[in-house]
Amino acid sequence: MGILSLGDLASLGSFISGLAVLASLVFLFFQMRQMTEQVRQAERNQRALMNQGMINRVGEIVRWLAEPHMADLTYRVRTREVKFTERELAQLQLRLRHTLLSVQDFHVQHRAGLADQISYDTAMLALRGTLSLPVYRALWALDRQGFAPELRELVDQAVKSTPLAGPEDLAARFEAELAKVMA
Repeated sequence: MGILSLGDLASLGSFISGLAVLASLVFLFFQMRQMTEQVRQAERNQRALMNQGMINRVGEIVRWLAEPHMADLTYRVRTREVKFTERELAQLQLRLRHTLLSVQDFHVQHRAGLADQISYDTAMLALRGTLSLPVYRALWALDRQGFAPELRELVDQAVKSTPLAGPEDLAARFEAELAKVMA
């Protein structure tokens, strides 16, 4: 074996350099793959936090509606009572406003890909349930100009597609369902 010529050394250097570039590209590929997965995981975590925040807010609404004064008002609305004091109407307006702002948030977050479909569908069903009651439809008609055009359109569409509910007898419905369960 003889001494390597300058050309041979240059070829060997090129070969080693090529291997180093290949190793760097492989390393870069795995790093990018790992970073992509980390970004996906961060996005999933962000969506989960957004959904959890929205669910917590809805839980607070439900807790507020379960308080005696709001539960009494809700009962009267559901049984189709229509005589309310100014103060009660103001409370019902605030309840509706709270519901509508919550729906707006679900709508915006869902459109941005931050709220999942089940949460959005549940929010829309709750909106339709609220708007199936004549009192809330009348309050919506009074207050609708105080909301953004996109939300007005969304709510107006929900009103059009939601039939009015009749008076509700929750106790009778419960007894019927309980009888089925016990059978």
